[in-house]
Amino acid sequence: MRGKEIALTFFLVLLMVSSAMYVFSGEETLDNEINSVIFDSEDPLFQHEGHDHSNASQHMVGTDNIEQLDFNPLTTNGNAEVQVATTPDGETYAYLAGWNDMHIVDVTDPTNTTVVGKYNDPNTQVLDVKYIEYNGREYIVQQNQLIDPGYADPNVGQWSDPAQVSVTLIDVTDKTNPTYIDSWYDVDHPSGPHNLYTHMIDGEWYLFVANPDYEACNDAIDEACGGVTIAHMNLDGSAARNLPGVPGSGQGHTIIKVGEYEVAWEHTRGGWIYIHDMTVQLWPGEDQNDPRYGRTFIYGSYWEAGLRIADVTDVPHPVNSPEEYAVHATLCKTGVGNPVQCRWRAEEVGMWMDFLDLDEDGQPDSGTTGNENGGRVSYIHYAEPYPEMLDLSHVGYSDEPVHLTTAAVEVLSTSVGTGIIYLLDTTDYTMIDGQLRFEPKLVRDWEIPWAEDHCYGADCPINPDGDEWLLFSPHNLDSAYFETDESTDQSHGGGWDGRLYISHYHAGLWVLDIETLVSPTNPNNKFATYSEATVAWYLPHGDNGVILESDFYEFSWVPFLWAVEHHNGITYASCISTGLYVMQLDIDMPYLGTTV
Repeated sequence: MRGKEIALTFFLVLLMVSSAMYVFSGEETLDNEINSVIFDSEDPLFQHEGHDHSNASQHMVGTDNIEQLDFNPLTTNGNAEVQVATTPDGETYAYLAGWNDMHIVDVTDPTNTTVVGKYNDPNTQVLDVKYIEYNGREYIVQQNQLIDPGYADPNVGQWSDPAQVSVTLIDVTDKTNPTYIDSWYDVDHPSGPHNLYTHMIDGEWYLFVANPDYEACNDAIDEACGGVTIAHMNLDGSAARNLPGVPGSGQGHTIIKVGEYEVAWEHTRGGWIYIHDMTVQLWPGEDQNDPRYGRTFIYGSYWEAGLRIADVTDVPHPVNSPEEYAVHATLCKTGVGNPVQCRWRAEEVGMWMDFLDLDEDGQPDSGTTGNENGGRVSYIHYAEPYPEMLDLSHVGYSDEPVHLTTAAVEVLSTSVGTGIIYLLDTTDYTMIDGQLRFEPKLVRDWEIPWAEDHCYGADCPINPDGDEWLLFSPHNLDSAYFETDESTDQSHGGGWDGRLYISHYHAGLWVLDIETLVSPTNPNNKFATYSEATVAWYLPHGDNGVILESDFYEFSWVPFLWAVEHHNGITYASCISTGLYVMQLDIDMPYLGTTV
């Protein structure tokens, strides 16, 4: 595995970038200028004197096993989540959320990507997009959350305006003409949605919406701050009256809230219980004696409250439970989602808050227990269950199939470090009085190998700079499972390879090997383990960064990645400040065009 070749010692080199011209798909070139930059060739966390975070030519670095195939600047900067999907006719498109729009990019040829459509939403901020296909038509669900009035056009809007803080459904069957269908505003979460996830349960699409409420928690009826809205997507054309090409034809009866998941305060340590994101998975195990067999679970990501697992199998369903569905759908709709009328709740069946104890005081580091350090180990931002049960017997971990879940933190500012990635074993469970409880445990943690040599933001004692908040923090990740044989296996054998593709804001793309994380050569040496598990890292680069007109994300850094997604052998990255990057890891090439 080529990631093992990353050296464990540092050395300084002089990089001379002189009068070089780099062209990306016929777009504008980088500035032609002479730059003399001194940096550690093994350490991509550039903070030295004279370094310009916004100059793309100072970030052309990475391991030699990954190649940038294309850069697309889109039509505007200010980008967020990316989702890539292959249509029923075999074409592949990337959908990118943006500060006031959603771009549709044809990436069928990953070396020559083209913007083919754009949905404009000028008065709000679109952070997340999810693609679904149903009954021959294609849709995007996006969230609107007015958290950045500095970028609104015109610069207006209030939290209290439902249009600014809603979930929106768009028909994208015609990529050149994305069409508004419906939206949903939830009065129980006036701060608006932050992230989305879609999942099909027994033939019906459901939408899960992370709502990180900032104030106005309803203590009177035992509601926590923030939660997950659960809505049925009533996409049947006749029932929803979705008329192709007619804006708003399904308005008011396509996104149907039926319930929620809420974390209970009594099962936390207190602090800032802030849900950032969630994923949903049908339990992948094949053991029919396992009580989780055939059931569907939310994996929620909470700052300070860690990983939360909830059972949504018995959600009100138009086929499985039509009478219950009619009751809850009607009550939720008439009450616009208020918790007095909208009362179905998913049961919490597992949790994990055993964050690292880096100050060795006997307690997990967090805001309520000490050594918070900007959330370096406790601000769980994104969690994702691995797509398959894993056979780890060949690395000596377990003789039974293992279910893993990965979790990434988001770090605001640190006195040391960049931000932890957790690999959790979510296989074990207990049954007490008929109640299922997951029993997650930590397998391994990972951080950028040079993290201990760095800090950033206002809390950095070496260079306290409030403008550098989030600088090297991880944000999102994607996992992939590859079936292998002797000729394609790049790890420890066993008939499969597993990789994580992790976006760090200004530290770029990092690719990790699952088997090595589970069974490293020297588990007691963190630097050695972090380095050995690293398959590749890369700083994607295109145009120089331009400062965003933003109250909060006024960054111009290159790269400044919001998200990465692996799709059928190609890795896509959405950069807040510049656009879309398309990258190819060499060991992913055998899987081009295959579903992984």
